[in-house]
Amino acid sequence: MTARALLRSVVRGLSDREAWRRAGTAEYAAASSWLRVQGGGLALRAAVGGLALMMVPLCIGVLFSTARPSTPLAMAVFVVSSSASAVLGVWWLRLRRPTARDAIRFVAVADVCLFAGCLAQSGIGRVSGTTYLGMLAMLTAFLLGWRILLLHCLLSVVAVVATTVTTMVVDGAALGELYATLAPALAIVFALPMMVQFVVEFGRRGIGVVVTERNRDPLTGVYNRFGLQAALRVLARRPHGAAFVAMVDLDGFKQYNDRHGHLAGDQRLVEVGRTLRGGLPEALVARMGGDEFLVVAVRPSRAETGALVDRLRALVSDGAPPAIVGSAGVVVRGPLAADELARVVADADRALYEAKGDRSLRLIVREQTTDEE
Repeated sequence: MTARALLRSVVRGLSDREAWRRAGTAEYAAASSWLRVQGGGLALRAAVGGLALMMVPLCIGVLFSTARPSTPLAMAVFVVSSSASAVLGVWWLRLRRPTARDAIRFVAVADVCLFAGCLAQSGIGRVSGTTYLGMLAMLTAFLLGWRILLLHCLLSVVAVVATTVTTMVVDGAALGELYATLAPALAIVFALPMMVQFVVEFGRRGIGVVVTERNRDPLTGVYNRFGLQAALRVLARRPHGAAFVAMVDLDGFKQYNDRHGHLAGDQRLVEVGRTLRGGLPEALVARMGGDEFLVVAVRPSRAETGALVDRLRALVSDGAPPAIVGSAGVVVRGPLAADELARVVADADRALYEAKGDRSLRLIVREQTTDEE
């Protein structure tokens, strides 16, 4: 990429209002989903919450150093900002499923607390305290992407400049005296995070490609077998009272391929995958091979799985024409664990072949009782 093309790309990124409105959302979704699939969701919550709680002992240490606030007002600001950091950490740890907006709120409040706490300190401690904003920058780079990081880094630079000027005015320090602390602070809160973000962005895109290739069927874009297992581990951990598992098989697909060609057959598979994803909300859709698709969903109760059954029946019914020319076997049961999927899929597969044996049915539902589960 040439320098001119890079500059145009940067200008487009900075001027894209819609991207700024959604800043951090896609990056957070990608990072948190990678961690959840690997069982690291709790570790993420602990790391982020621990970052805020870690400021409490650091602030206590300041009270026994030369950076101790020198006036009652400064001491009050310092205590409030330190206490707010503790409250912020506890709040984050109590969130069951933190969202991107929660993460942005966390960073914004943490920035304000650190900024205020640094201004309240005495002497050169004001400037050196701003380096803790660099830790927050690393978290922002990984979770929220370059736009939120840029805003954080700009605020961090303001904090470094403000604490430097305050130290020069209040304590009479010369800029030369502060340089040995000022320069590293600027490098830690701005230059280093932006360089790390450059690496993270390319890594994020590379990981995204690898994860997609590993977990998705390249033709239809729905999950493959491996991706389904990974996604199901996350799905099964959600509180739920009932599960819906369906096997869908296209009718006459080989004859369709022979008559219209393999490209037309591939397009039909793509349309079926798109139809299942669009017609069955909040469900996992996977291509199991050939013209067979698997759908897995969880709901709070068995009664709510009825809507999914009705939606799938409409998709494979003898409409004009049906959205999917095929048959389906469905199993509705209680809570589903990831290691139970193979057995339940076998049950759905048997129901599917019953449906294919009687063309008047199209779809057969098997309700599993607690004993059968």
